[in-house]
Amino acid sequence: MSTAVIILDMAKGYGWKPGSFGYEMVANVRKLKDAAYAANVQVLHVNSMRRATDGLGDPPRMGPASEAVEVIPELQPVDRDILIYKRFLSGFSHNDLDYTLRTMGVDTVLIAGASVDNTVLWTAADAHQNRYKVVVIEDCTIVHREQEPPGAKEGALRIVRGVLHADVLPLDDVIAQYLS
Repeated sequence: MSTAVIILDMAKGYGWKPGSFGYEMVANVRKLKDAAYAANVQVLHVNSMRRATDGLGDPPRMGPASEAVEVIPELQPVDRDILIYKRFLSGFSHNDLDYTLRTMGVDTVLIAGASVDNTVLWTAADAHQNRYKVVVIEDCTIVHREQEPPGAKEGALRIVRGVLHADVLPLDDVIAQYLS
C-alpha cells in the first residue's frame, strides 16, 4: 500500500491569516505535513487557479500570475512536495493529479484542507470513483465560510462516510495508522 497526503486550497487567496475564521486548523495541517515527511510519504498541495478565459472575473482572483495561488507560508512546500492546480471544485479537476498519483503507485489518499463541504467532498468523491482508498482527516478540514449553516461539516462528512465508504479519522489516528 502506498499513501499520499493531499492538502487542498491552503493558498493565500483564501484569506488564511492568524485570527481569521478556521485559521486554528493550519497547525493541524502542519503537524500532518511533518508526520508525512517523517514517514517519507508524498505531500501534494492542490490549489485553485483560474484564467481570464474561465469567465470568473477580470482578472480572476486566483489567477496564474497572482500571489493568491501560492501556498500559505505556514505550509510552504519544500522541494519534495508536489504542487498541482485544479480548475474547478475537485482536486482532480482538469489537471494531472490522478496521473501523478498513479505513476507513484499510490492507492491511498489522506485528504486535508478546505472546504469540507466543497473541495474536500468533491475530491474525496473523485478519489473514490478512481478507486483510491480515501481517508478524510476530520480535524484537518473545515467549512471555510463562517456563514455556513450549522451542521454543514457534519453533513459533508456523513456523505464521505456513508456514500463514499471512506474513513473519517482524527489526525492522531491517521498518524498512528498511516504515517508511523
